[in-house]
Amino acid sequence: MKHITVLLLLLCFPIVVFSQTYSNTFSVSGGLFGDGYGGEITYNTNLSENTYTQIALNGTSTNYKSGSASIPYTSVTASYSYFLTVWNRNRKMQSLSLGGGALAGYESVNNGNVELNNIISVDGESKFIFGAVVTADLDIILTEHLSLLVKTSEFYHVNSDFGNLTNYSGLGIRYYFN
Repeated sequence: MKHITVLLLLLCFPIVVFSQTYSNTFSVSGGLFGDGYGGEITYNTNLSENTYTQIALNGTSTNYKSGSASIPYTSVTASYSYFLTVWNRNRKMQSLSLGGGALAGYESVNNGNVELNNIISVDGESKFIFGAVVTADLDIILTEHLSLLVKTSEFYHVNSDFGNLTNYSGLGIRYYFN
């Protein structure tokens, strides 16, 4: 009887160690945002085995080119999204989730200055922005608490003067709270 118990424990141990379902997560990622760079911090709350909500904070920095002028642009946005896992394999060791939600934030154009130099002025202005976001997250489990995150998001800023659609693609690390 002891041998059967030990054998069952050894066989079941890998399943228990790599069990990731229903735990909340925190992630940090960095990557390309349009023609510049960006980063994102997220907190996910799992609702079920295949659904979760995400609160995200995004920061971006880029330079828009207009003829010979380069216009510095930065934005900070917060979003709230709902995700559905549409594909997984190897007991959820890899999974792809798709999500969408609303965002709001602030964009700063040319550090708040209207004039680039004494000849050229900026047509857009710094202001609060809002819109929507759609995201694809690929999660690859590395350890019991960590996974590699590959993500791409398309931001739609309804009232931005510098392009309504902007893509963010990046790599990051996700931490699972168990």
